[in-house]
Amino acid sequence: MLNIKVQLIAIIIITASVALSMASVWNDSVIVDEVPHIGAGYSYLKKQDMRINPEHPPLVKDLAAIPLLFQDINQDAFKDPSWAEALNGQWVFGRNVIFGQGNDSQKITRSAKMPMLVFFVLSAILVFQWSRKLYGDKAGLMALFLFSFSTTIMAHSRFVTTDVAAMFGIVSATYFYVKWLEEHSNKNLWIAGLVLGVALITKFSTFLLLPFFFILAFIYGILSTNRFHTTCYLLLVTMVIIIIAFVFIVWPVYYFHTIGYPTERQLSDTVENLSTYGNRNFADIVIWMADKPVLRALGQYGLGLLMVVQRSVGGNTTFFLGETSKYGWWYYFPVVYFIKETLAWWGLVIMAVITFVITKTLRPRIGLKDFLKSNFTQFAMFLWLVVYWYTSMDSTLNIGVRHLLPVYPFTIILVSGQISQIAGRIKRETQTLIFTSNLLIMILFTWYFVENIRVYPYYLTYFNQAVGGPLNGYKYVVDSNLDWGQDLKRLSDWIEKNNIKKIEVDYFGWADQSYYLGDKVVWLSSEKYGGYDDFIARNKTDGWIAVSASFLQGSEGPKEEGFKQPNYLWLHELKPVTVIGNSILIYNIK
Repeated sequence: MLNIKVQLIAIIIITASVALSMASVWNDSVIVDEVPHIGAGYSYLKKQDMRINPEHPPLVKDLAAIPLLFQDINQDAFKDPSWAEALNGQWVFGRNVIFGQGNDSQKITRSAKMPMLVFFVLSAILVFQWSRKLYGDKAGLMALFLFSFSTTIMAHSRFVTTDVAAMFGIVSATYFYVKWLEEHSNKNLWIAGLVLGVALITKFSTFLLLPFFFILAFIYGILSTNRFHTTCYLLLVTMVIIIIAFVFIVWPVYYFHTIGYPTERQLSDTVENLSTYGNRNFADIVIWMADKPVLRALGQYGLGLLMVVQRSVGGNTTFFLGETSKYGWWYYFPVVYFIKETLAWWGLVIMAVITFVITKTLRPRIGLKDFLKSNFTQFAMFLWLVVYWYTSMDSTLNIGVRHLLPVYPFTIILVSGQISQIAGRIKRETQTLIFTSNLLIMILFTWYFVENIRVYPYYLTYFNQAVGGPLNGYKYVVDSNLDWGQDLKRLSDWIEKNNIKKIEVDYFGWADQSYYLGDKVVWLSSEKYGGYDDFIARNKTDGWIAVSASFLQGSEGPKEEGFKQPNYLWLHELKPVTVIGNSILIYNIK
């Protein structure tokens, strides 16, 4: 039974976090990925046609678009070639929906973001409940606090993107699958299947759950009875759970989204989208399904899955630690994870690891099988961390710590579990040791919260003190770690406040610059000026220039990879007048 006091504290934590999240995003402009997502979601609900943005499942986009159905939005976007003729014209179409003539773009942006917090709240509740179940009330509150005030989780909780939704899908699907493994009831089987189905329509990375569940079933069967037929039974029923997910969730949802999609158009789009896909066996199966009345809904799901696989293999050009490349770095995610999380968090991680090691050393030794059997849930979480970290580090798609969000809940639960038990494990030691450990824990949790408040409202731009904090983050990594186009409105407000007549802008984003800046904006690119002297000679904005951090850093790279000269290297020698939201650098060059 949940203690009323514990429940009240949990409600306060979640409410405070949601309030901070909503307030911090209020003056954001639409970010890069939100442009196609918002436009796509609106088209899905209006047309039941999924020609736009098939590389992401529809759940997040549908939820974001619901408030738009109650607004007076110009319908000319559906007459534009980006919808009528283009192959996946998601960027132009999304921009037409948001910034179309007569549309209240800021209202559209804000109203689309708010429903995203549903995934954050549900994830927070699940983290709290699962931690309580494993370790007790104290661990539950600790885990909830760390989860709810994580700057990374809060930053992405408000965006119309699939990352937090995928995090929710993975943690919820794993929770209910493990629950079924521990108690083989029909109720748990159906819940596990339906929740897995929901996970699969959040983001295609959740497809990794399928082999993961088979691995868990095999290991659980070996640990529980060591009988071959029991293991086979678990594997067979796991397949049933997956079938339930596809038959009762994935297929109906995709069927709805292809009702208005002309069959001939779906087939031609599928053929063209997969024209360069390497493994033709997979591609040909999806193409074959694309015009079959019963199967084309699943064919559309298969199309999105293959498009994501293709992009993951192809990589993405990005800046990291002074280099710009499209080939990626195996150490990208470990480094970015370290510098994007608070040092207080790393202090807690170190304490948790030390506590675990000491406890296992002092306790009577038990066999590995018995240990895993008695700690199977924790083992399942740890195994997911190993699997997901391996696939992330092996990927060349290095565009943001957000891709690591599926590891956050499990890591937080495991760390909180160890931290919550420190006092109990040293109760036989001196009072000084007990007092010191409790004081240290209190300091680290306070520091963790203070870091959250200090970076408000720029949660996306948080970097810890190891790299000099948020203002220095762009020197190490950019893109969705720091600069995702969120600060164009803030730039507009700054220009208005400082009475700037004209300013050259190189903005990393798809928000309409004219909507926010009007006739004050002069278009800029890294190739426009050859250097300081060239800018002095030719600029017509009284020396004012604003450059997004992603373009500032991303313009520089080796010629053999296609980078052109000149670039923004000359700007590094100058000191910006100010930095908008830690992501747009403003210079006044005389």
